[in-house]
Amino acid sequence: MSNGKILEVCLNETDTKQLTNNVLMAGNLGVSRFELCSNLHLGGLTPSVNAINCAVKSLTNGAELLVMIRPEAGDFIVSAESHKLMEKQIIMAANAGVHGVVFGAVKHGKLDLEVTRSLVATAKQHGLMVTFHRAFDSLTNPLSALDKLISLGVDRVLTAGTPWQSGQSAVDGYKLLNTYLAHCANQIEIVMGGGVTLENAEALWQLIENHSAHASVHVHSCVHNENGAINAEAIKKLLSKD
Repeated sequence: MSNGKILEVCLNETDTKQLTNNVLMAGNLGVSRFELCSNLHLGGLTPSVNAINCAVKSLTNGAELLVMIRPEAGDFIVSAESHKLMEKQIIMAANAGVHGVVFGAVKHGKLDLEVTRSLVATAKQHGLMVTFHRAFDSLTNPLSALDKLISLGVDRVLTAGTPWQSGQSAVDGYKLLNTYLAHCANQIEIVMGGGVTLENAEALWQLIENHSAHASVHVHSCVHNENGAINAEAIKKLLSKD
């Protein structure tokens, strides 16, 4: 892992050749974790088994692979039907050899405890880590939800510290991210993501250092070229020591 910085790179399911190259290249440059999705233009959906297998085979340097579990686009309300499908997709991802899954369930601005508890249990039975995704930023009382996620055994929460779909970046959410880090006292990993750029990432690394926090930075567009290939120089810059 490059100088202690945990960089999580979000990958969109592309053709297998590009996906293989992206995982290999980024892993060799020191990226410690990947989140694999399909249909990122819809906020990220569950990728295909084929893409998951391809990404698992391409991991290097002990990098971890997390898979998005989100069968349908739209809000974060999980219907009974969708819940069943998510359970199946978690097991499918575990069987493919991934390290963790990413999901969220919110209704009426509150954490859907029942669905979250059930999905976490399925993931843990299959030895997977759990990230609660940016549905977290749609909650009306995030601090109380953070306590609940900790008690449910969720490993990480992905947040920008800004309201979901506000168009603001994680750096705009700096104050709230600071509050989250202080509040959770390393009982859960805060993954800071949303609008992270090569220019503003330094502020987030600094925030993590200030708290000696169990935290990471999540990026997507700033480390990809227009054709969807990983930009090696961008990764190097994000992981540099200065």
